[in-house]
Amino acid sequence: MNSPTLVKKSKETNQETYSFSYHKKSGYIGFICAMLVVIVIETVAISFLLYNWSPLLHWIHLLLAIVMFVFLIVDLQAVIRNPIELSGDTLSIKIGVRPKLTIKTDNIKEILNGNINYEQDKKNKEVLDLSLLGLDDPTFEIVLHEPVAYRKNSKLTRIFITVDEKETLYKLLKT
Repeated sequence: MNSPTLVKKSKETNQETYSFSYHKKSGYIGFICAMLVVIVIETVAISFLLYNWSPLLHWIHLLLAIVMFVFLIVDLQAVIRNPIELSGDTLSIKIGVRPKLTIKTDNIKEILNGNINYEQDKKNKEVLDLSLLGLDDPTFEIVLHEPVAYRKNSKLTRIFITVDEKETLYKLLKT
């Protein structure tokens, strides 16, 4: 069983902060690397064809490909560097470059297996799917007592997440 990383211990409150990775078992790194290779190959081939047809379209295509390449690298770095953190009574979830979600642990009603209601509920507006790419079923479904605000007009009552150290996170949230 993998154990979470103890990130830091606050001197003032004596609170421990645990971090949980979510990318190691998902295949996300391999998928992003494959996409980067495809972008490079596709950009070279299409740019060559477009340049002969229209130099302006060639430059537009090249610019968009570079932007997508950089975005994928930035998102991959953010996924690796931003683990899910549990500190005292707060669970902080930031998946890649997506907005951060902070939940008080006393607002967690229950923690369910993530694949029980996933397929039927993932398109519901009160449900947030924070699993990477949606390739795998999420590890947990977190059901909340009170809705939490996320983005502009979104009130969430359930969150689907994926973590690598699922047993440890489950035990820490249950205590």
